[in-house]
Amino acid sequence: MNPNKKIPLTRRSFMARSACSAMGLTGMVNTLAHMKLMQGALANTSSNLNDYKALVVLFLYGAKDANNFLMPGLLHPARANYDAHRGVLALPTGGNNPTHPIVAANLASEPSAPVGAEFFELHPALPDIKTLFDSGDLSIAANVGTLVVPTKASTYNTVALPPQLFSHSDQQNQWQSSLPDRPFQSGWCGRIADILHPQNTDSAISMSVSLSGINDIQAGVTQVAPQYSITNAGAITLNGYGNKYNSALTDSQNKHSYKSNSSARRLKAFQDIMDYTHAHLFEEGYNNVVRQARENEGYISSALEEADRWMHPTARDSRGEAWPHIPATFLLQHGIDPSTINSGSINALNILPNLSRQLLKIAQLMAGRRCLGNKRQLFFCSYGGHDTHQDQGGYSSNNGYVAGDLDDNMAVLNSALKAFNDCMHDLETFETGKDDSFSYRDFILASHSDFNRTLTPNGNTPGPSGSDHAWGTHVFTMGGDIRGGNVYGYYPDLDPAGTWTTPGSSRGRWIPTCSVEQFTAPLARWMDVGDPEISTIFPNLERFSSPFGSTYNPANYDSMLTNPHMDYLSGI
Repeated sequence: MNPNKKIPLTRRSFMARSACSAMGLTGMVNTLAHMKLMQGALANTSSNLNDYKALVVLFLYGAKDANNFLMPGLLHPARANYDAHRGVLALPTGGNNPTHPIVAANLASEPSAPVGAEFFELHPALPDIKTLFDSGDLSIAANVGTLVVPTKASTYNTVALPPQLFSHSDQQNQWQSSLPDRPFQSGWCGRIADILHPQNTDSAISMSVSLSGINDIQAGVTQVAPQYSITNAGAITLNGYGNKYNSALTDSQNKHSYKSNSSARRLKAFQDIMDYTHAHLFEEGYNNVVRQARENEGYISSALEEADRWMHPTARDSRGEAWPHIPATFLLQHGIDPSTINSGSINALNILPNLSRQLLKIAQLMAGRRCLGNKRQLFFCSYGGHDTHQDQGGYSSNNGYVAGDLDDNMAVLNSALKAFNDCMHDLETFETGKDDSFSYRDFILASHSDFNRTLTPNGNTPGPSGSDHAWGTHVFTMGGDIRGGNVYGYYPDLDPAGTWTTPGSSRGRWIPTCSVEQFTAPLARWMDVGDPEISTIFPNLERFSSPFGSTYNPANYDSMLTNPHMDYLSGI
Protein backbone atom coordinates (compact mmCIF):
# COMPACT_ATOMS: atom_id res chain seq x y z
CA MET A 1 0.00 0.00 0.00
CA ASN A 2 1.55 3.28 -1.09
CA PRO A 3 1.04 5.89 1.68
CA ASN A 4 1.82 8.74 -0.74
CA LYS A 5 -0.64 7.69 -3.43
CA LYS A 6 -3.30 10.31 -3.99
CA ILE A 7 -6.78 8.84 -3.69
CA PRO A 8 -9.12 10.06 -6.48
CA LEU A 9 -12.38 11.61 -5.40
CA THR A 10 -14.54 8.61 -6.14
CA ARG A 11 -18.03 8.18 -4.78
CA ARG A 12 -16.64 6.10 -1.92
CA SER A 13 -13.99 8.64 -0.92
CA PHE A 14 -16.57 11.43 -1.17
CA MET A 15 -18.84 9.51 1.22
CA ALA A 16 -15.94 8.94 3.61
CA ARG A 17 -15.13 12.65 3.72
CA SER A 18 -18.78 13.53 4.11
CA ALA A 19 -19.06 11.17 7.07
CA CYS A 20 -15.85 12.61 8.50
CA SER A 21 -17.30 16.10 8.35
CA ALA A 22 -20.51 14.94 9.94
CA MET A 23 -18.65 13.81 13.05
CA GLY A 24 -18.07 17.44 13.89
CA LEU A 25 -21.80 18.12 14.11
CA THR A 26 -23.35 18.31 17.54
CA GLY A 27 -26.50 16.59 16.34
CA MET A 28 -26.15 12.87 16.99
CA VAL A 29 -28.84 12.06 14.45
CA ASN A 30 -26.85 13.61 11.61
CA THR A 31 -23.67 11.85 12.69
CA LEU A 32 -25.41 8.51 12.96
CA ALA A 33 -27.03 8.85 9.55
CA HIS A 34 -23.78 9.82 7.86
CA MET A 35 -21.82 7.05 9.54
CA LYS A 36 -24.35 4.43 8.45
CA LEU A 37 -24.28 5.84 4.94
CA MET A 38 -20.50 5.70 4.94
CA GLN A 39 -20.56 2.13 6.23
CA GLY A 40 -22.70 0.98 3.31
CA ALA A 41 -20.75 2.93 0.69
CA LEU A 42 -17.39 1.68 1.91
CA ALA A 43 -18.38 -1.90 2.66
CA ASN A 44 -15.89 -3.37 0.21
CA THR A 45 -12.90 -1.04 0.56
CA SER A 46 -11.17 -2.93 3.40
CA SER A 47 -9.40 -6.22 2.83
CA ASN A 48 -11.39 -9.45 3.17
CA LEU A 49 -11.11 -10.66 6.74
CA ASN A 50 -9.90 -14.19 6.10
CA ASP A 51 -7.27 -14.26 8.83
CA TYR A 52 -7.48 -13.49 12.56
CA LYS A 53 -6.21 -10.37 14.29
CA ALA A 54 -6.73 -9.08 17.82
CA LEU A 55 -5.84 -5.63 19.12
CA VAL A 56 -5.53 -5.22 22.89
CA VAL A 57 -5.50 -1.69 24.32
CA LEU A 58 -4.13 -1.34 27.85
CA PHE A 59 -4.90 1.98 29.54
CA LEU A 60 -2.67 2.91 32.49
CA TYR A 61 -5.01 5.21 34.38
CA GLY A 62 -3.63 7.99 36.55
CA ALA A 63 -0.68 8.85 34.27
CA LYS A 64 2.34 6.61 34.75
CA ASP A 65 5.66 8.37 35.29
CA ALA A 66 7.16 7.74 31.85
CA ASN A 67 10.32 9.64 32.82
CA ASN A 68 11.21 6.68 35.06
CA PHE A 69 9.69 4.07 32.76
CA LEU A 70 12.15 4.91 29.97
CA MET A 71 15.27 6.81 31.04
CA PRO A 72 18.33 8.02 29.13
CA GLY A 73 21.34 5.76 29.50
CA LEU A 74 24.72 6.94 30.73
CA LEU A 75 25.86 7.75 27.17
CA HIS A 76 22.58 9.35 26.09
CA PRO A 77 22.79 13.13 25.42
CA ALA A 78 19.84 13.75 27.79
CA ARG A 79 21.43 11.96 30.75
CA ALA A 80 23.02 15.09 32.21
CA ASN A 81 19.64 16.85 32.34
CA TYR A 82 18.03 13.77 33.88
CA ASP A 83 20.59 13.65 36.68
CA ALA A 84 20.44 17.42 37.21
CA HIS A 85 16.65 17.83 37.38
CA ARG A 86 15.04 14.52 38.41
CA GLY A 87 16.11 15.14 42.00
CA VAL A 88 15.16 12.50 44.56
CA LEU A 89 13.22 10.61 41.87
CA ALA A 90 16.37 9.94 39.80
CA LEU A 91 17.30 6.29 39.34
CA PRO A 92 21.06 5.72 38.95
CA THR A 93 22.34 2.67 37.12
CA GLY A 94 24.16 1.25 40.14
CA GLY A 95 23.26 0.90 43.76
CA ASN A 96 20.94 -1.64 45.34
CA ASN A 97 18.16 -1.14 42.78
CA PRO A 98 19.83 -1.08 39.35
CA THR A 99 18.02 -0.10 36.18
CA HIS A 100 17.99 -2.26 33.04
CA PRO A 101 19.99 -0.98 30.04
CA ILE A 102 18.51 -1.37 26.56
CA VAL A 103 19.83 -0.33 23.16
CA ALA A 104 17.42 0.86 20.46
CA ALA A 105 18.59 -1.04 17.37
CA ASN A 106 16.98 1.40 14.94
CA LEU A 107 18.73 4.41 16.48
CA ALA A 108 22.04 2.56 16.71
CA SER A 109 21.99 2.16 12.92
CA GLU A 110 20.56 5.62 12.20
CA PRO A 111 23.32 7.95 10.91
CA SER A 112 21.34 11.07 11.80
CA ALA A 113 20.90 10.06 15.45
CA PRO A 114 22.87 12.12 17.99
CA VAL A 115 25.82 10.33 19.56
CA GLY A 116 24.53 8.02 22.28
CA ALA A 117 20.85 8.44 21.35
CA GLU A 118 20.34 4.67 21.21
CA PHE A 119 21.19 4.06 24.89
CA PHE A 120 18.27 3.88 27.32
CA GLU A 121 17.38 2.29 30.63
CA LEU A 122 14.18 0.77 31.95
CA HIS A 123 12.84 0.99 35.50
CA PRO A 124 14.43 -1.47 37.95
CA ALA A 125 11.12 -3.36 38.31
CA LEU A 126 10.96 -4.17 34.57
CA PRO A 127 13.47 -6.99 33.99
CA ASP A 128 11.06 -9.01 31.85
CA ILE A 129 10.06 -5.96 29.81
CA LYS A 130 13.77 -5.55 29.04
CA THR A 131 13.83 -9.17 27.84
CA LEU A 132 10.79 -8.55 25.63
CA PHE A 133 12.43 -5.43 24.20
CA ASP A 134 15.76 -7.16 23.59
CA SER A 135 14.07 -10.16 21.93
CA GLY A 136 12.14 -7.92 19.53
CA ASP A 137 8.67 -8.54 20.97
CA LEU A 138 8.20 -4.99 22.31
CA SER A 139 8.90 -1.45 21.12
CA ILE A 140 8.48 1.97 22.69
CA ALA A 141 7.07 5.16 21.18
CA ALA A 142 8.46 8.30 22.80
CA ASN A 143 6.74 11.60 23.55
CA VAL A 144 3.19 10.86 22.39
CA GLY A 145 0.21 12.90 23.52
CA THR A 146 -3.03 14.65 22.71
CA LEU A 147 -2.67 17.45 20.16
CA VAL A 148 -5.12 19.58 18.18
CA VAL A 149 -2.44 20.72 15.72
CA PRO A 150 1.36 20.36 15.63
CA THR A 151 2.65 22.40 18.56
CA LYS A 152 6.00 23.67 19.79
CA ALA A 153 7.11 26.06 22.50
CA SER A 154 7.14 29.08 20.17
CA THR A 155 3.52 28.46 19.08
CA TYR A 156 2.18 27.18 22.40
CA ASN A 157 0.37 30.43 23.20
CA THR A 158 -1.07 30.95 19.71
CA VAL A 159 -2.35 27.56 18.48
CA ALA A 160 -5.33 25.56 19.69
CA LEU A 161 -4.44 23.27 22.58
CA PRO A 162 -6.31 20.24 23.92
CA PRO A 163 -8.93 21.49 26.40
CA GLN A 164 -8.22 20.88 30.10
CA LEU A 165 -4.69 19.84 29.24
CA PHE A 166 -3.59 18.42 32.60
CA SER A 167 -6.95 17.02 33.73
CA HIS A 168 -7.12 13.26 34.21
CA SER A 169 -10.69 12.71 33.03
CA ASP A 170 -10.38 15.03 30.03
CA GLN A 171 -7.08 13.61 28.82
CA GLN A 172 -8.25 10.03 29.30
CA ASN A 173 -11.28 10.88 27.19
CA GLN A 174 -9.17 12.58 24.50
CA TRP A 175 -6.71 9.69 24.26
CA GLN A 176 -9.66 7.35 23.77
CA SER A 177 -11.54 9.51 21.26
CA SER A 178 -8.46 10.93 19.43
CA LEU A 179 -10.60 14.05 18.89
CA PRO A 180 -9.47 16.48 21.61
CA ASP A 181 -11.15 19.53 20.07
CA ARG A 182 -14.63 17.98 19.75
CA PRO A 183 -17.33 17.00 22.23
CA PHE A 184 -17.13 13.29 22.90
CA GLN A 185 -19.25 11.05 20.70
CA SER A 186 -17.18 7.93 20.09
CA GLY A 187 -13.81 6.25 20.60
CA TRP A 188 -11.29 5.37 17.93
CA CYS A 189 -11.63 1.64 18.60
CA GLY A 190 -15.41 1.97 18.45
CA ARG A 191 -15.14 3.61 15.05
CA ILE A 192 -12.89 0.77 13.86
CA ALA A 193 -15.57 -1.68 15.00
CA ASP A 194 -18.27 0.32 13.18
CA ILE A 195 -16.43 -0.36 9.94
CA LEU A 196 -14.98 -3.84 10.48
CA HIS A 197 -17.64 -5.66 12.49
CA PRO A 198 -20.04 -6.10 9.53
CA GLN A 199 -17.27 -8.10 7.85
CA ASN A 200 -17.17 -10.49 10.82
CA THR A 201 -19.83 -12.49 9.02
CA ASP A 202 -19.83 -15.42 11.48
CA SER A 203 -19.60 -13.41 14.69
CA ALA A 204 -21.50 -14.68 17.72
CA ILE A 205 -20.78 -11.66 19.92
CA SER A 206 -19.50 -8.12 19.41
CA MET A 207 -15.88 -7.77 18.32
CA SER A 208 -15.43 -5.17 21.11
CA VAL A 209 -14.89 -6.85 24.47
CA SER A 210 -13.92 -4.98 27.64
CA LEU A 211 -12.36 -6.45 30.77
CA SER A 212 -12.55 -3.05 32.44
CA GLY A 213 -16.19 -2.02 32.24
CA ILE A 214 -17.88 0.33 29.81
CA ASN A 215 -15.31 2.74 28.41
CA ASP A 216 -14.96 5.59 25.90
CA ILE A 217 -12.49 3.99 23.50
CA GLN A 218 -14.88 1.23 22.37
CA ALA A 219 -17.94 3.47 22.06
CA GLY A 220 -19.03 3.43 18.43
CA VAL A 221 -21.11 5.87 16.43
CA THR A 222 -23.41 3.08 15.31
CA GLN A 223 -24.57 0.12 17.38
CA VAL A 224 -23.31 -2.60 15.03
CA ALA A 225 -20.63 -3.61 17.56
CA PRO A 226 -21.62 -2.38 21.02
CA GLN A 227 -18.93 -2.95 23.60
CA TYR A 228 -19.49 -6.11 25.61
CA SER A 229 -18.18 -6.02 29.16
CA ILE A 230 -17.15 -9.13 31.07
CA THR A 231 -15.37 -9.63 34.38
CA ASN A 232 -12.14 -11.39 35.30
CA ALA A 233 -14.30 -14.45 36.00
CA GLY A 234 -16.00 -14.38 32.60
CA ALA A 235 -19.45 -13.31 31.46
CA ILE A 236 -21.73 -11.62 33.99
CA THR A 237 -24.34 -14.21 34.96
CA LEU A 238 -27.85 -14.02 36.36
CA ASN A 239 -27.92 -14.05 40.15
CA GLY A 240 -29.89 -16.47 42.29
CA TYR A 241 -29.83 -19.54 40.10
CA GLY A 242 -26.86 -21.42 41.53
CA ASN A 243 -23.22 -21.62 40.46
CA LYS A 244 -22.20 -22.69 36.99
CA TYR A 245 -25.77 -23.24 35.77
CA ASN A 246 -26.21 -24.51 32.22
CA SER A 247 -25.97 -21.38 30.05
CA ALA A 248 -28.70 -20.72 27.52
CA LEU A 249 -27.56 -21.48 24.01
CA THR A 250 -28.87 -20.45 20.63
CA ASP A 251 -29.84 -24.08 20.02
CA SER A 252 -33.50 -24.19 21.06
CA GLN A 253 -33.24 -27.96 21.60
CA ASN A 254 -30.80 -27.45 24.46
CA LYS A 255 -31.87 -24.07 25.79
CA HIS A 256 -34.18 -25.47 28.48
CA SER A 257 -32.31 -28.66 29.38
CA TYR A 258 -31.64 -27.57 32.95
CA LYS A 259 -31.06 -29.92 35.86
CA SER A 260 -34.13 -30.69 37.95
CA ASN A 261 -33.49 -28.67 41.09
CA SER A 262 -35.24 -25.61 42.48
CA SER A 263 -32.70 -23.13 41.09
CA ALA A 264 -32.84 -24.72 37.65
CA ARG A 265 -36.64 -24.77 37.59
CA ARG A 266 -36.77 -21.07 38.48
CA LEU A 267 -34.23 -20.37 35.76
CA LYS A 268 -36.32 -22.28 33.24
CA ALA A 269 -39.42 -20.29 34.24
CA PHE A 270 -37.48 -17.06 33.83
CA GLN A 271 -36.22 -18.20 30.42
CA ASP A 272 -39.76 -19.05 29.32
CA ILE A 273 -40.86 -15.53 30.20
CA MET A 274 -37.98 -14.11 28.19
CA ASP A 275 -39.08 -16.20 25.22
CA TYR A 276 -42.41 -14.40 25.00
CA THR A 277 -42.79 -11.89 22.19
CA HIS A 278 -44.21 -8.55 23.33
CA ALA A 279 -46.08 -6.02 21.24
CA HIS A 280 -44.88 -3.15 23.43
CA LEU A 281 -41.56 -1.85 22.10
CA PHE A 282 -40.02 -1.20 25.52
CA GLU A 283 -41.02 -4.63 26.84
CA GLU A 284 -39.67 -6.36 23.76
CA GLY A 285 -36.52 -4.23 23.88
CA TYR A 286 -35.89 -5.25 27.49
CA ASN A 287 -36.45 -8.89 26.64
CA ASN A 288 -34.02 -8.64 23.74
CA VAL A 289 -31.32 -7.27 26.04
CA VAL A 290 -31.76 -10.18 28.44
CA ARG A 291 -31.90 -12.73 25.62
CA GLN A 292 -28.70 -11.34 24.12
CA ALA A 293 -26.99 -11.35 27.51
CA ARG A 294 -27.93 -15.00 28.02
CA GLU A 295 -26.70 -15.94 24.55
CA ASN A 296 -23.47 -13.98 25.01
CA GLU A 297 -22.90 -15.78 28.29
CA GLY A 298 -23.20 -19.09 26.49
CA TYR A 299 -20.70 -18.10 23.82
CA ILE A 300 -18.20 -16.69 26.32
CA SER A 301 -18.50 -19.78 28.51
CA SER A 302 -17.93 -22.01 25.49
CA ALA A 303 -14.82 -20.04 24.51
CA LEU A 304 -13.40 -20.26 28.03
CA GLU A 305 -14.13 -23.98 28.22
CA GLU A 306 -12.38 -24.45 24.88
CA ALA A 307 -9.33 -22.56 26.17
CA ASP A 308 -9.23 -24.64 29.36
CA ARG A 309 -8.96 -27.86 27.35
CA TRP A 310 -5.39 -26.74 26.58
CA MET A 311 -3.55 -28.20 29.55
CA HIS A 312 -0.18 -27.19 30.97
CA PRO A 313 2.45 -29.93 30.45
CA THR A 314 3.77 -29.94 34.03
CA ALA A 315 1.63 -27.83 36.40
CA ARG A 316 -0.63 -29.74 38.82
CA ASP A 317 -3.05 -28.28 41.35
CA SER A 318 -3.51 -29.13 45.04
CA ARG A 319 -5.60 -32.18 44.04
CA GLY A 320 -2.93 -33.45 41.65
CA GLU A 321 -4.99 -32.56 38.58
CA ALA A 322 -3.53 -30.81 35.54
CA TRP A 323 -3.86 -27.04 35.31
CA PRO A 324 -5.16 -25.37 32.14
CA HIS A 325 -2.17 -23.86 30.35
CA ILE A 326 -3.02 -20.15 30.48
CA PRO A 327 -3.78 -19.72 34.22
CA ALA A 328 -0.82 -21.94 35.11
CA THR A 329 1.47 -19.72 33.02
CA PHE A 330 0.27 -16.61 34.87
CA LEU A 331 0.68 -18.27 38.27
CA LEU A 332 4.21 -19.42 37.50
CA GLN A 333 5.22 -15.99 36.16
CA HIS A 334 4.08 -14.45 39.45
CA GLY A 335 6.12 -16.94 41.48
CA ILE A 336 3.03 -18.79 42.72
CA ASP A 337 3.22 -22.58 43.04
CA PRO A 338 0.18 -23.99 41.16
CA SER A 339 0.26 -27.11 43.37
CA THR A 340 -0.86 -25.02 46.35
CA ILE A 341 -4.14 -24.01 44.70
CA ASN A 342 -7.29 -25.93 43.83
CA SER A 343 -7.85 -25.16 40.15
CA GLY A 344 -11.54 -26.01 40.52
CA SER A 345 -12.16 -23.27 43.08
CA ILE A 346 -14.17 -20.32 41.80
CA ASN A 347 -11.70 -17.98 43.56
CA ALA A 348 -8.55 -19.84 42.55
CA LEU A 349 -7.06 -16.98 40.54
CA ASN A 350 -7.92 -14.12 42.90
CA ILE A 351 -4.36 -14.39 44.19
CA LEU A 352 -3.21 -12.71 40.95
CA PRO A 353 -3.18 -8.91 40.50
CA ASN A 354 -6.20 -7.46 38.73
CA LEU A 355 -4.27 -6.58 35.56
CA SER A 356 -2.99 -10.13 35.24
CA ARG A 357 -6.49 -11.53 35.63
CA GLN A 358 -7.72 -9.23 32.86
CA LEU A 359 -4.96 -10.25 30.46
CA LEU A 360 -5.40 -13.91 31.45
CA LYS A 361 -9.06 -13.74 30.43
CA ILE A 362 -8.18 -12.03 27.15
CA ALA A 363 -5.66 -14.78 26.42
CA GLN A 364 -8.33 -17.40 27.11
CA LEU A 365 -10.82 -15.70 24.78
CA MET A 366 -8.19 -15.60 22.06
CA ALA A 367 -7.47 -19.30 22.57
CA GLY A 368 -11.22 -20.01 22.39
CA ARG A 369 -11.81 -17.53 19.56
CA ARG A 370 -13.42 -20.12 17.25
CA CYS A 371 -16.45 -20.21 19.57
CA LEU A 372 -16.92 -16.45 19.11
CA GLY A 373 -16.58 -16.35 15.32
CA ASN A 374 -14.85 -12.98 14.99
CA LYS A 375 -12.00 -12.53 12.53
CA ARG A 376 -11.19 -9.18 14.17
CA GLN A 377 -11.33 -8.54 17.90
CA LEU A 378 -10.79 -5.42 19.99
CA PHE A 379 -10.04 -5.94 23.67
CA PHE A 380 -9.78 -3.25 26.36
CA CYS A 381 -8.18 -3.60 29.77
CA SER A 382 -6.81 -1.14 32.29
CA TYR A 383 -4.59 -0.70 35.31
CA GLY A 384 -5.04 2.28 37.62
CA GLY A 385 -3.16 3.81 40.54
CA HIS A 386 -0.47 5.68 38.59
CA ASP A 387 -1.22 9.17 39.95
CA THR A 388 1.95 9.28 42.05
CA HIS A 389 1.86 12.77 43.57
CA GLN A 390 3.45 11.20 46.63
CA ASP A 391 5.20 8.02 47.73
CA GLN A 392 6.62 7.45 44.25
CA GLY A 393 9.96 6.09 45.43
CA GLY A 394 13.51 7.27 44.75
CA TYR A 395 17.08 7.72 45.95
CA SER A 396 18.83 9.91 48.49
CA SER A 397 22.50 10.08 49.35
CA ASN A 398 21.69 9.35 53.01
CA ASN A 399 19.03 6.65 52.77
CA GLY A 400 19.78 4.91 49.49
CA TYR A 401 16.78 3.66 47.55
CA VAL A 402 13.31 4.00 49.07
CA ALA A 403 10.74 1.86 47.22
CA GLY A 404 7.38 3.45 46.43
CA ASP A 405 4.15 3.09 44.49
CA LEU A 406 5.85 3.33 41.10
CA ASP A 407 7.96 0.28 41.94
CA ASP A 408 4.83 -1.71 42.82
CA ASN A 409 3.02 -0.58 39.67
CA MET A 410 5.92 -1.41 37.38
CA ALA A 411 6.33 -4.85 38.98
CA VAL A 412 2.66 -5.65 38.31
CA LEU A 413 2.99 -4.44 34.72
CA ASN A 414 6.20 -6.43 34.22
CA SER A 415 4.76 -9.78 35.30
CA ALA A 416 1.39 -9.34 33.59
CA LEU A 417 2.90 -8.48 30.20
CA LYS A 418 5.46 -11.28 30.39
CA ALA A 419 2.83 -13.90 31.24
CA PHE A 420 0.50 -12.69 28.48
CA ASN A 421 3.30 -12.64 25.93
CA ASP A 422 4.39 -16.15 26.94
CA CYS A 423 0.83 -17.38 26.40
CA MET A 424 0.77 -15.88 22.91
CA HIS A 425 3.99 -17.66 21.96
CA ASP A 426 2.77 -20.91 23.52
CA LEU A 427 -0.59 -20.66 21.73
CA GLU A 428 1.21 -20.42 18.40
CA THR A 429 3.20 -23.56 19.23
CA PHE A 430 0.13 -25.42 20.51
CA GLU A 431 -1.93 -24.72 17.38
CA THR A 432 0.78 -25.41 14.82
CA GLY A 433 -0.67 -27.62 12.10
CA LYS A 434 -4.32 -26.98 13.03
CA ASP A 435 -6.86 -25.33 10.76
CA ASP A 436 -6.94 -21.54 11.21
CA SER A 437 -4.01 -21.86 13.59
CA PHE A 438 -2.95 -18.92 15.73
CA SER A 439 0.24 -17.05 14.93
CA TYR A 440 2.16 -14.78 17.28
CA ARG A 441 1.73 -12.16 14.56
CA ASP A 442 -2.05 -12.25 15.08
CA PHE A 443 -2.09 -9.86 18.05
CA ILE A 444 -0.82 -6.46 19.11
CA LEU A 445 -1.02 -4.93 22.57
CA ALA A 446 -0.75 -1.13 22.73
CA SER A 447 -0.59 1.02 25.86
CA HIS A 448 -2.24 4.38 26.57
CA SER A 449 -1.99 6.68 29.59
CA ASP A 450 -3.48 10.05 30.58
CA PHE A 451 -0.20 11.92 30.17
CA ASN A 452 3.34 11.93 31.55
CA ARG A 453 4.44 13.40 34.87
CA THR A 454 6.76 16.31 35.59
CA LEU A 455 10.48 15.64 35.37
CA THR A 456 11.17 17.64 38.54
CA PRO A 457 9.86 16.20 41.81
CA ASN A 458 7.42 17.96 44.13
CA GLY A 459 9.59 17.39 47.18
CA ASN A 460 13.10 16.70 48.42
CA THR A 461 12.54 13.53 50.42
CA PRO A 462 12.60 10.14 48.69
CA GLY A 463 9.55 8.13 49.58
CA PRO A 464 7.04 10.88 50.41
CA SER A 465 7.92 12.87 47.26
CA GLY A 466 6.27 12.37 43.89
CA SER A 467 5.65 14.04 40.54
CA ASP A 468 2.80 16.06 39.06
CA HIS A 469 0.75 16.24 35.86
CA ALA A 470 2.60 16.80 32.59
CA TRP A 471 1.98 16.06 28.87
CA GLY A 472 3.95 14.02 26.29
CA THR A 473 4.48 10.44 27.46
CA HIS A 474 6.15 7.21 26.36
CA VAL A 475 3.94 4.28 25.36
CA PHE A 476 4.72 0.76 24.17
CA THR A 477 3.47 -1.87 21.75
CA MET A 478 3.95 -5.64 21.88
CA GLY A 479 3.30 -8.38 19.34
CA GLY A 480 4.58 -10.27 16.32
CA ASP A 481 4.21 -7.49 13.74
CA ILE A 482 5.94 -4.97 15.99
CA ARG A 483 9.39 -3.87 14.85
CA GLY A 484 10.60 -4.56 18.34
CA GLY A 485 13.80 -3.67 20.10
CA ASN A 486 13.41 -0.10 18.88
CA VAL A 487 12.43 3.32 20.21
CA TYR A 488 10.24 5.36 17.87
CA GLY A 489 9.29 9.01 17.95
CA TYR A 490 11.68 11.47 19.60
CA TYR A 491 12.98 11.33 23.13
CA PRO A 492 12.99 14.79 24.81
CA ASP A 493 16.22 16.54 25.77
CA LEU A 494 14.92 16.66 29.38
CA ASP A 495 15.73 20.35 29.80
CA PRO A 496 12.86 21.72 31.97
CA ALA A 497 13.37 25.20 30.50
CA GLY A 498 14.22 24.14 26.94
CA THR A 499 12.43 23.94 23.59
CA TRP A 500 10.61 20.71 24.43
CA THR A 501 8.74 21.99 27.46
CA THR A 502 5.62 24.11 27.92
CA PRO A 503 6.48 27.83 28.24
CA GLY A 504 6.23 29.36 31.68
CA SER A 505 6.97 26.09 33.43
CA SER A 506 10.27 24.84 34.77
CA ARG A 507 8.91 21.43 35.78
CA GLY A 508 9.61 19.52 32.56
CA ARG A 509 6.25 19.06 30.82
CA TRP A 510 7.16 17.82 27.33
CA ILE A 511 5.16 19.05 24.34
CA PRO A 512 4.33 15.92 22.30
CA THR A 513 6.15 15.49 19.01
CA CYS A 514 3.65 12.78 18.02
CA SER A 515 -0.13 12.99 18.30
CA VAL A 516 -2.41 10.20 19.48
CA GLU A 517 -3.67 9.86 15.88
CA GLN A 518 -0.16 9.39 14.52
CA PHE A 519 0.46 6.62 17.05
CA THR A 520 -2.89 4.82 16.67
CA ALA A 521 -3.58 5.12 12.92
CA PRO A 522 -0.96 2.42 12.13
CA LEU A 523 -2.88 0.09 14.46
CA ALA A 524 -6.06 0.67 12.46
CA ARG A 525 -4.25 -0.07 9.21
CA TRP A 526 -2.80 -3.23 10.77
CA MET A 527 -6.39 -4.31 11.48
CA ASP A 528 -6.94 -3.94 7.70
CA VAL A 529 -8.90 -0.71 7.76
CA GLY A 530 -8.56 0.94 4.34
CA ASP A 531 -7.17 4.42 3.77
CA PRO A 532 -10.54 6.16 3.18
CA GLU A 533 -11.88 4.65 6.40
CA ILE A 534 -8.76 5.69 8.32
CA SER A 535 -9.50 9.30 7.43
CA THR A 536 -13.00 8.75 8.83
CA ILE A 537 -11.81 7.13 12.04
CA PHE A 538 -9.12 9.80 12.54
CA PRO A 539 -10.49 12.99 10.95
CA ASN A 540 -7.77 15.11 12.60
CA LEU A 541 -4.95 13.02 11.12
CA GLU A 542 -4.79 15.25 8.04
CA ARG A 543 -3.55 18.10 10.27
CA PHE A 544 -0.36 16.16 10.98
CA SER A 545 2.34 14.52 8.90
CA SER A 546 1.54 10.96 7.87
CA PRO A 547 2.90 8.33 10.27
CA PHE A 548 3.05 5.72 7.51
CA GLY A 549 6.62 5.22 6.40
CA SER A 550 7.70 8.27 8.39
CA THR A 551 11.42 8.74 8.87
CA TYR A 552 13.75 9.81 11.67
CA ASN A 553 14.98 13.40 11.38
CA PRO A 554 16.02 15.03 14.66
CA ALA A 555 17.80 17.98 13.03
CA ASN A 556 15.48 20.48 14.74
CA TYR A 557 12.04 20.66 16.28
CA ASP A 558 10.31 21.52 12.99
CA SER A 559 11.88 18.54 11.25
CA MET A 560 10.64 16.26 14.02
CA LEU A 561 7.08 17.55 13.67
CA THR A 562 7.13 16.80 9.95
CA ASN A 563 8.73 13.36 10.42
CA PRO A 564 6.93 11.69 13.34
CA HIS A 565 9.04 8.50 13.13
CA MET A 566 6.12 6.16 13.85
CA ASP A 567 7.05 3.37 11.44
CA TYR A 568 6.84 0.78 14.23
CA LEU A 569 4.70 -1.83 12.43
CA SER A 570 5.57 -4.21 9.63
CA GLY A 571 3.15 -5.49 7.02
CA ILE A 572 0.94 -2.41 6.76
